Amino acid sequence: MQIRRATYEETQRILSHSLEVLKEATMGHVKQRRKKALELITPFLSNGGYYLICHENNRVLGWIGVGSSVDMNTDEMIGIITELYVLPNYRNKGIAKTLCNEAFIYLKSEGLNKVQLNVFSGNRAKSIYEELGFKEVSTVMERKI
Repeated sequence: MQIRRATYEETQRILSHSLEVLKEATMGHVKQRRKKALELITPFLSNGGYYLICHENNRVLGWIGVGSSVDMNTDEMIGIITELYVLPNYRNKGIAKTLCNEAFIYLKSEGLNKVQLNVFSGNRAKSIYEELGFKEVSTVMERKI
């Protein structure tokens, strides 16, 4: 198992999974339309974001979206993780944690000292993030009226 930056072709293959990633990651809070999925990811890629992939025997097993942004609370430049996805057949093998740890190395090498991500309530990846040391900073709450 190896991790490296995705090529253009691999990025296009990752984008072909955008609808299933959106569905799982947002726990049904975002409309499941391919156009919406691409609207969410295009600015990230246009602003220098990229994917790291975990691959083995020329197969992509999973990926993580990595980039940087200005923290709107502190005005400091921070690393961001926009997406973490492991294909269903390869889950529960430590790939998600390995991808995150490699993303930390990439972001640190870019001079960043902090990384943030957003995770929807009920997403099982939240426990992985907590194991990796992420702490809850803010909570968005909603109620139907």
